Amino acid sequence: MQIKTLAVEDFPRCAGLWNMKKQRALAGLFYSELQSGNRVTYVCENEGELLGEISLVFKMEESDYTIAGKRAYVSHLVVKKEHRRQGIGRALVEHVIEQAQQMEIKELTIGVDLDNFAALRLYTKAGFDRVLAVCEDKDGRYVKLMKGL
Repeated sequence: MQIKTLAVEDFPRCAGLWNMKKQRALAGLFYSELQSGNRVTYVCENEGELLGEISLVFKMEESDYTIAGKRAYVSHLVVKKEHRRQGIGRALVEHVIEQAQQMEIKELTIGVDLDNFAALRLYTKAGFDRVLAVCEDKDGRYVKLMKGL
């Protein structure tokens, strides 16, 4: 098992992790962000199979998520259902933190649904311990968390 940076041309392979056809707008946004360099995606791969992905995003419309040169947003952690609870999510989070530190980013943020207890536990264990805001959108209530690096 290895974690590597996803090349833009390999983006369609992520369709095996999440339903890009059902979420066309999101897939289009992620692809354009990859092309522009605003998003870097890391994938966990084993024998050619993608098991999970996570991204860093450097500029978002919501200003509390990103600050140029200082704060980046951790986006779209996905692990294939049959590979969950095997440490892949934790490994991807640790990897994205290490990459952000190498980029000299000082803070990371993330948005987590309040009813996603597994994700909340994962991120708080990884040091996302500062609550920036509790919000609500069409999908429900979520919390914006931050971690200093």
